Amino acid sequence: MRSLRRYVATNLSILGLLSIGVCACGEANDDSTSSTSGGTTDGATSGAGTTVTGTTGGTGGMDPGGTGGSPAVGASGSGGASTGPASSSTSSGGETSVTSGGSDACVKGQTKGNQVAVIGESFIAATHGITQQIEKQAKANGSLAENERYIDNSVSGTTLANDQIPSQYRKAAENGMIKYVLMDGGGNDCLLRGDGDGALAAAESLFETMAEDNVEKVLYFFYPDPIGNQFSSLKSCLDTLRPKMKELCDGLTSPKCYWLDLRPVWNGHNDYTQDGIHPTAAGSIATGDAVWESMVENCVAQ
Repeated sequence: MRSLRRYVATNLSILGLLSIGVCACGEANDDSTSSTSGGTTDGATSGAGTTVTGTTGGTGGMDPGGTGGSPAVGASGSGGASTGPASSSTSSGGETSVTSGGSDACVKGQTKGNQVAVIGESFIAATHGITQQIEKQAKANGSLAENERYIDNSVSGTTLANDQIPSQYRKAAENGMIKYVLMDGGGNDCLLRGDGDGALAAAESLFETMAEDNVEKVLYFFYPDPIGNQFSSLKSCLDTLRPKMKELCDGLTSPKCYWLDLRPVWNGHNDYTQDGIHPTAAGSIATGDAVWESMVENCVAQ
């Protein structure tokens, strides 16, 4: 009888150990395959190179630090590799690939020359040096093909009122391709007509036309201070028009308008003009570089 009890006890012990082993394996398997709905698994590395499988954010994809899961991205121990933080990610086949800059990242090399219109008056058109400098920068930075040019319809002596500068835009938009507009305007309205309000009204109508044409973005660069006492009335008119035009530009959402005040660029550089208002070669380069910098910052024609 004693031998029988010893036999039963021994077999029960063996069965108990087998049960514990099965449970442990099941739990380990569950841990390694669990994921949050919509998330992707990311094999971060820890310790001595052992792969640790974690879950990324909740429904819809990775949400670093958000709800719905503990991100494994960036987790590592000593000696292990880590995946750094990123603003966005896409998943394919269970692996996470990172796209710098997120969904709003500015993609270069997508703009054709005939998608960009340059309009305005003699500040641009006297030599077209500003446009040439912008194109030079665009080509150097991979935003414009070497054999392409922007549509520069700027004409000296033109105004926003009397449908002159607006007609430059309409001519450029005849092919239906214009996505971006680089422009000035209002200088001759002040110089020749003394009518800043007329320029403002014409600009408002022009922007409405651009919106109907699905133009995406406008970069409006406004004049530096004229130099010389003979331009005192021009300066006074521009000083009155500038904040009104800026308010109009800043308030636009379709197209989105970006305002560039050229006064900080030109201040202290009398060499940028010979006659007090039009740019020299140096002035055109400095202006073109400032326009390009604003274009890059705001993803205009990149």
